[in-house]
Amino acid sequence: MTALLIGGLAPLLSLASNLASAQEAVSIFGSAVPSKAVAADNRAVTLGVRFSSSRAGDISAIRFYRGARSPLGYVARLYTASGRLLTSVRLSSETGPIPGWQTAMLPTPISISADAIYIAAYYTPNGQYADDYLGMAKDQVHSDLRIPGNSTAGGNGIYYYGLGFPRYEWKASNYYVDVLFTPARQTPVLSLSFEPPGPSIAKAVRRGTIVATIVARWSDGKPFRGTFAFGPPYWNDGGAFAISGDKLVVNPNGPGVAAAGTVHVTIVATQ
Repeated sequence: MTALLIGGLAPLLSLASNLASAQEAVSIFGSAVPSKAVAADNRAVTLGVRFSSSRAGDISAIRFYRGARSPLGYVARLYTASGRLLTSVRLSSETGPIPGWQTAMLPTPISISADAIYIAAYYTPNGQYADDYLGMAKDQVHSDLRIPGNSTAGGNGIYYYGLGFPRYEWKASNYYVDVLFTPARQTPVLSLSFEPPGPSIAKAVRRGTIVATIVARWSDGKPFRGTFAFGPPYWNDGGAFAISGDKLVVNPNGPGVAAAGTVHVTIVATQ
């Protein structure tokens, strides 16, 4: 409960809301298209990217761009920075058009910690991978996801010939390996205030006069689209006030406001 003073009045603001922010999955590269979609390399290879997230959350899929088909399918994996395998999923064929992005949904989403390095990778038995030289030369940030640049990451993107942990780097190449990441749900906090913050009320203020605007702000920056009302514990002692939209007014049909007195009122915001 937050106490705000208005002249000789002491309205007490409380909050009631059941809003939970919807969390949407984000990716590193989105719908980006490599300039070199098919490398002239037919060897079986595992290709990967080092990445981190500024927030904890879940990895639900590994994405990768393919310019050529793989008759033997693919293996998609997620590793810790040290090479511990967190999950692996096999695709018997492409999941999308060629050329284009393929998505390997994980059997169970994998929780990752904030600011820790992970490696997303996929194995293609016939090579022919996307390969943009110097695409990993600099740090990149995409929503909560961060790709450390080649020099700061100890190599990025990375590869390994055969099915295994990718650890080698060549010309900071971007192999267009990606993830679907959903940040952990965070319940936003709603704060209430009056504008002006410290309004004064004249002794003989007329009924219907606007006392202040009630301002509601969500901590995640989303607009408040709910309603205001009076609620417990004080409700609106003596009916001194009324609410019109987001305005606190002297009740046109109430007893009026005496500056010498103190009226308690609880304002409740509901989304």
